[in-house]
Amino acid sequence: MNRLDRYIFTQSLKPLLIMTVCVTAIVWLTQILQKSEIMVDDGGSFMAFARISILIIPNLLSVITPFTLFAATIYILNRLKMDSELPVMSASGASTLRIARPLLFLAILGTGLTYYINLDLMPKSYRVLKQIVYDVRNDIAHSLVRSGVFTTVDDGLMIYAEEVRPGGQYLGVLIHDQRNPQEPVTYMSEGGLYRNTEFGPRLHLANGTIQRHLQDTQTVDIVRFVETAVDLNPYQRPPDAAYLEETERYISELLTPDMTNAYDVQRADALVAEGHARLATPYYNLLFVLIAMVALLRGGFNRYGYNRRIVVAIMVAIAARVAGFASQNLSSDTPALNFVQYGVPFAGIIICLVLLVGTPRFGLRELRRNVSKSQQYMPGHS
Repeated sequence: MNRLDRYIFTQSLKPLLIMTVCVTAIVWLTQILQKSEIMVDDGGSFMAFARISILIIPNLLSVITPFTLFAATIYILNRLKMDSELPVMSASGASTLRIARPLLFLAILGTGLTYYINLDLMPKSYRVLKQIVYDVRNDIAHSLVRSGVFTTVDDGLMIYAEEVRPGGQYLGVLIHDQRNPQEPVTYMSEGGLYRNTEFGPRLHLANGTIQRHLQDTQTVDIVRFVETAVDLNPYQRPPDAAYLEETERYISELLTPDMTNAYDVQRADALVAEGHARLATPYYNLLFVLIAMVALLRGGFNRYGYNRRIVVAIMVAIAARVAGFASQNLSSDTPALNFVQYGVPFAGIIICLVLLVGTPRFGLRELRRNVSKSQQYMPGHS
């Protein structure tokens, strides 16, 4: 990079980073609010919630980066034009492509970053996120038993503890078990201790009673105990490892679904469409930067500003991205249309390059000029 390249690149990098951080933070806040049930409903720790919040950032960056690149390009070119720096650069001999070169380099960096996120970082982070959520929801000591709260499990188990202490210790425990509707059981004890054993999770109760309602005799059988254990294994949520969602799959797992897996068979077309989308969407970084450059590098100086051009550029960028989402949805139903996912950004890039630097002539103009000159000196040619 020479001095001009470094100047434009550094002037663009600062607003790009600021916009990326701000937009990511706003979208990130909306996403983590949806994950708050990990702490509220499932009793997850703050560290688990923090890890989940961090792991959703790569997917956000993949979507946000093209738009922040577009906004940063619009900002820097508009500022350079309004400060009359672009006319000075052009007057000093810098061509349009010469001025655009550092911005194109920034777009290429954004394309590479998005490729890395789509192909490696996003599926890796979502697999870790899925495991954290599974561990939190199956940590029965935290997700089922809470101080002063009656917690009902779907399969007919209600647990109450007057006080929850560290290490899985409970005081004043009440358990109402309706696994067998014909013989509901109620446990009441002075204290309890949660432990994971080789046979699964157990809640050990001490000094209490077991009350069984006998349907045959319509009586209540009360048994006192010094110590007993309640099997909590049936109330663990089953793992979701039987299938991987689109965001958790690497590109090879998307483009070649496992046809022996029922989930893959049912969503095979959608998985393939997602795989092609992972490969096609990084090019929107380059397309959006080119749209911004066409809007502000083409045309003369206007002392009233360039608001109209900027609005048109924004509308074109949004239309292009909407077309990309639509092509992915169509490809999920019609796999033969997957090529359209690549056609949208590539066609836009070609059109923008033609508008920005003109149609390549491959020396045809110079060749015609030389042929014309040679004809003037041919014998018998007036």
